[in-house]
Amino acid sequence: HGGGDCFKMKIYIARHGQTNYNAYDRICGATDAPLNQKGFEQAEQLAEEVAKHPGIALTVVSPMLRAQQTADAVLRRCPMERRTDSRLREQDYGCFEGKVKGMEPDFRVARWQFAKPCPGGESIFQMAQRIYNFLDELIQENPAGEVLLVAHGSVSRVVRSYFVPMSNEEYAEFSQKNGTLEIYDTEEGAASR
Repeated sequence: HGGGDCFKMKIYIARHGQTNYNAYDRICGATDAPLNQKGFEQAEQLAEEVAKHPGIALTVVSPMLRAQQTADAVLRRCPMERRTDSRLREQDYGCFEGKVKGMEPDFRVARWQFAKPCPGGESIFQMAQRIYNFLDELIQENPAGEVLLVAHGSVSRVVRSYFVPMSNEEYAEFSQKNGTLEIYDTEEGAASR
């Protein structure tokens, strides 16, 4: 994506710290869950990791509470400009929200239908469109620089697909852990850690 760019930009994406929904394997997309104690600890560890990258000048955060709380910890340790963008919110899983993943065989199928939304929710393609649009704009606005995104598991999967060609299987298998950081380079298009 953006292969002919003559500038270099780094995009860091952090997944929020753990919530009780994550801990108990409950489906949490549009549900606005707060961090739990482990999640706050992961957010502090993430802040230490972000501090190793002093070139980051801007943080763009999902409006959801778990992402905002994670960004709070990072910005206490690493003060910088902060924006909130609703396009970074987690995928809406509709009628499956709040249910236990292992108890919902229909969710395993519905979740990987790229063009078909979960009933009452949002499809992968709908989510990808808003995130790809966001990334296109961000890269145009910041032709050289380092930006941190604080968002969610499904969002981080779409961000990876923007920079790294992935098969459907690779897309489905990729999972960024809570409170971790991934780094993408707009010039090389390759992910690094």
